[in-house]
Amino acid sequence: MTSHRDRTASSALPVVALSLAALFWSGNFVVGRALRGEIDPVHLATLRWIICLAVFAPLVGRKVLAHADALLREWRYVLALGATGVAGFQTVVYLALETTTAINALLLLAFTPAAILIGTALTGAARPRAVQWAGTLISLLGVGVLVTRGDWRVLATLGFERGDLWMMTAVLFWSVYSLLLTKRPADLPPDVSLAGSIVAALLILIPLAALDTGAWPSLTPAMIAALLYVGLFASLFAFILWSYGVGEIGPGKAGQFIHLMPVFGAVLATLFLGERIGMAQIAGALCVLAGIVLVNRD
Repeated sequence: MTSHRDRTASSALPVVALSLAALFWSGNFVVGRALRGEIDPVHLATLRWIICLAVFAPLVGRKVLAHADALLREWRYVLALGATGVAGFQTVVYLALETTTAINALLLLAFTPAAILIGTALTGAARPRAVQWAGTLISLLGVGVLVTRGDWRVLATLGFERGDLWMMTAVLFWSVYSLLLTKRPADLPPDVSLAGSIVAALLILIPLAALDTGAWPSLTPAMIAALLYVGLFASLFAFILWSYGVGEIGPGKAGQFIHLMPVFGAVLATLFLGERIGMAQIAGALCVLAGIVLVNRD
């Protein structure tokens, strides 16, 4: 018989996994913004996934070979994963960070959980309850408080640029990707599916990078460290954690953890940029967490 402690630990694992994924992706936004002008977005995305695959392939190679039949059978599904969540979303985010502000990017990204929830309702993947919609709205309110620092007049001064349209596209890509994860065939393990989708993404990205005339990076120690971070923590580790979390609790609930990214972003800005966290940031973070708790109530 499963003990209460075992059940509690089991239910906590997806929460921890999704929270860590959000943390690693928050760092990716910081790095992507910092590297603008030093490396072309397509080149950054391509190098990121090459690094990820170079580390991941030896770990999962035998398992991929054992499930080669399933990969070949589901090649359209794997290609869709690679095109949306791996190649599409990540490249578009880097494009957005070149021409939009951090506030605009976070505001637009905050609509992802709502888009995923709407997608689950429209596709019949799940039937969101009233408490889930309420939790989503509370989290969105928290994000608004967080990114405006409690001064809603900031919204009136926002000017939308080309990068904002890229971010809206990124939201669409990630919503589709999260919904696709729920359709994964039972005989296609998550890590095998991820490996296949990375290969599919690189088949898209490498030709684009070869044709792209943008800047390739100078391999300084700082650049190498940034590439290793986005290639391992923001790619390999984050995607494994996200896939596990979505598989355990579903895309509607898992999508709410995207709202943690502005919270983590504020913390990272404090640690690396010397910014201070005030009462507005604390209040916003509490709203985000309250919304996530509501959405994930059984």
